[in-house]
Amino acid sequence: MSREKLRQIFIEEANEIIEKMDVDIINYEESPNNKELLNEIFRGVHTLKGSANAFNFSRLGEFVHHFEDVLDFFRNADAIPTGDNVDLFLESVNVIKETLVCETQESAALPEAYGICLQHIQTLLLHLREPLVVEHASTNDVTLEFDNDHFNLQHTPNEALFLSQLQEGESLFRITLKLDSDIYLRGFDHFLFFTNLLHVSKILASYWQVPEGVEDENFDVESNVIQEVLVYVSSTYPKENIEDIFAFLDEEEFRVDAILPPSSSVVDAPQMIAEHVLLPKEEEGLKTETQQVKNSVLSKNFLKIDAQKLDELFDSIGELVIAQNCLGENSKIKAIQDAEVSKTIENLSKITRLIQNRVMSLRMVPIRDTFEKMKRVVRDSSKKVNKPIHLILEGEETEIDKTMVEALSDPLVHIIRNAIDHGIESTPEARIAMGKSEEGNVSLRAYHRGGNIIIEVRDDGRGINKAKVYEKALERGIIEKDESLSDAQIYGLIMQAGFSTADSISDISGRGVGLDVVRSAIEAVRGKVDISSQEGVGTTFSIVLPLTLAIIDGMLVRSNDKVFIIPTLSITESFRPLEQSVHSAGGKEEFVQLRSELLPIIRLNRVLALDETAPHPWECTLVCIENGRGKFALLVDELVGRQQVVIKTLGGFLAKTEGISGGAVMGNGEIALILNVEELY
Repeated sequence: MSREKLRQIFIEEANEIIEKMDVDIINYEESPNNKELLNEIFRGVHTLKGSANAFNFSRLGEFVHHFEDVLDFFRNADAIPTGDNVDLFLESVNVIKETLVCETQESAALPEAYGICLQHIQTLLLHLREPLVVEHASTNDVTLEFDNDHFNLQHTPNEALFLSQLQEGESLFRITLKLDSDIYLRGFDHFLFFTNLLHVSKILASYWQVPEGVEDENFDVESNVIQEVLVYVSSTYPKENIEDIFAFLDEEEFRVDAILPPSSSVVDAPQMIAEHVLLPKEEEGLKTETQQVKNSVLSKNFLKIDAQKLDELFDSIGELVIAQNCLGENSKIKAIQDAEVSKTIENLSKITRLIQNRVMSLRMVPIRDTFEKMKRVVRDSSKKVNKPIHLILEGEETEIDKTMVEALSDPLVHIIRNAIDHGIESTPEARIAMGKSEEGNVSLRAYHRGGNIIIEVRDDGRGINKAKVYEKALERGIIEKDESLSDAQIYGLIMQAGFSTADSISDISGRGVGLDVVRSAIEAVRGKVDISSQEGVGTTFSIVLPLTLAIIDGMLVRSNDKVFIIPTLSITESFRPLEQSVHSAGGKEEFVQLRSELLPIIRLNRVLALDETAPHPWECTLVCIENGRGKFALLVDELVGRQQVVIKTLGGFLAKTEGISGGAVMGNGEIALILNVEELY
């Protein structure tokens, strides 16, 4: 593998580690006695340090080295980090993130906070170590850490002796290093690995194969001449943690073997012999079963795939769905009255659907990671406005398309900051006077509804002042003086560009930016934002997103000789009503009695302005649809069928068409419009 490819892998993994550190530090602050979580943070920082030095990211390596020292102190001591310490940890993560960008862009500049944060870390280290008496040399000086007894030149190792020295819970590992001659130029050396090994193991001995003549005048200091090094270590960690130390070496350059103690061959009691004797067939069956279990464990691994390749595969599946639909609608094939042909086409349809579902599931990821990131946003925002805030997470396991996860992060940040700054009361005393707890509550909730995923951000603050919003909208000329607006429309005004009712500007809001960005970002992924509020109780922002951006299961309906597609997840049932179950109010509004429910009838031809004809509902088909406002009956001429369709965008000119969310290519080559059920009623 080329060095550039390795560098790219490191950058990707480093970003993942940094994101995870952010969340882990917040979680550790909530559970300060969780040493395992602190160890997890330390391992991430340690991995970053080793990899940064390997790729000559010296500035990142230096910063991470000092940060690692702080974490190492707390994980080996009984002391618990204070709130100020956690602030420094989080600020350090920010600096690491920005420094990584500088290193990857080969910029000579450093983040503004780099020097200040590094100084704070060094000051904290001096303060922490003041009461300690230094009794041994630092592990940074490897020549002092190991005496000559650790190093042996071409002697035979005594593995039995090493096994006898193991403590309870420890395992023995043999590490074989055969580093290439260019290893120094790649940023590695043997003692770098020795130093890193000390974090996960204890080095018992090492055996070096050094060729003769290394002291000659022609000795090249830039070339590795050490043929092989055997290192024996004891560790309480599994083999994988040892192998992680050498993650950036080629496979043929290192090997880690677990050394097991010899099994006992002496059995005292005859009855124990009888219990453990296996017949040949039983022994063979046991081996087979053990191998199957081993294989099943090994098979459950993960494979990283370039997101672009996944998108290309997804596009290809979309074309496959269209081709399958064309095949099913082909008149010549339909004319063939042959059971085998029909069966083959039906099987092809099933296989296509199966492949499509499998590929779609590859793009679906839990929203947990996005929700976890919001903990940091809440913590930082609450400190800036000096308000105690409690974040509640619900539905973290809800899966959502990866593309929408990436588009959702910034809108959530804006909404949460707005809730903390504008929504939650300014002081605990004001909340107590309202009969609330001192601590403000912000909840994040995700759930499925019909063919959509709903993300709710709710606060128990003061709510939206409708009168103030209305007056501000009049003042800015957004609405007319005599214009009558519903509550939902008034709340929607706060998402206008530059609109703000804040009396003062703070670090996180009040500049008239943010909520219009939220609306634009959500609409870009065919979603929408609903706002509901009650003064003195709180406000809820509901982000409504489609389940996927590419393929949906749709019901084809016909109205005025045109075919439209309704997402089947929004449909509860379809029926043709009896004449006596249809009612009207004032000659305009129509309703249908469906068992115990009275549903409004919405005529599709009128909503889309196709024509003004009004056939009797009992002569047509009604499709019962459920959206965010409830259930309604959509009147269409007839049902055409059910089909998987690939969603195509309509372009900028038609993108804002009310009631339409996209289009799809049908089997006969024609375009059918996909209905947006949230806007039909």
